Amino acid sequence: MRAKNKREDRLLDIRLKYYEREKNIRLNILCKEQHQLERTRSLIIEQVNRINQDKSKLSMASFIAERTKLESSIVQLSNPELFNNGWEPTITIKESESTPSIPIDRSRPSTKVVRPHSAV
Repeated sequence: MRAKNKREDRLLDIRLKYYEREKNIRLNILCKEQHQLERTRSLIIEQVNRINQDKSKLSMASFIAERTKLESSIVQLSNPELFNNGWEPTITIKESESTPSIPIDRSRPSTKVVRPHSAV
């Protein structure tokens, strides 16, 4: 832009400096906001990664806990040596080796009395 005289030239120069200053202030604000957003983004990424790691650790820990529960709840019914592939017993148990049954005397009434819940 060209000014018609020195006064207008001076006013245009002041206006140009004002706009330059405004532009620099806005750029600084935008840079600060961008930096703050980048920091916030990196913090969020760190937290998400930490949560994912904790989740994988928890799922692995819960998997191990469930596996140990399952392993402890499995009951082995018989030794594998008792049976061959044809499901025929290879070991015979003698009558003397088996546990004898205990006879129960049912002629006397039971001394155990079931009481209602409210009775103490």
